[in-house]
Amino acid sequence: MAPNKNIIFEIERTLRNINSQTLALFRERKFPVSKEQWSVLERISKEEGSNQKDIAKDTFKDPAALTRMLDLLAEKGFVQRKASKNDRRTFDVHLTVEGSRLVNRMSLTLDNFHSTIEKPLTISDKNSLITILLKLN
Repeated sequence: MAPNKNIIFEIERTLRNINSQTLALFRERKFPVSKEQWSVLERISKEEGSNQKDIAKDTFKDPAALTRMLDLLAEKGFVQRKASKNDRRTFDVHLTVEGSRLVNRMSLTLDNFHSTIEKPLTISDKNSLITILLKLN
């Protein structure tokens, strides 16, 4: 990288390219959810029965926006809310059978996509990049 390159610009350009390729992949594969909805489904799949507050925090979503998104995902048949056993004021969110199938199908495709993006990087490159990004965050 030339010394006069702007780091933030390069990070933003990289993210735009990845986002553009991801959106194209979603359209090509005719995934029935948006990229934003996918991040929520993926989070739920990693910790079934999570409450909405934790999901919102982990996916960087506004709680009200997450509620609307969960309503949409429930309408599509991918998630269901159940009253929490620990706190009657909250709901735990679970994938439906159809939601689990979708997550499995999308995960395989997206894992392959991520591997393709990371292919030119060595393990050392990846570790260095993660370390740098963590410092910036």
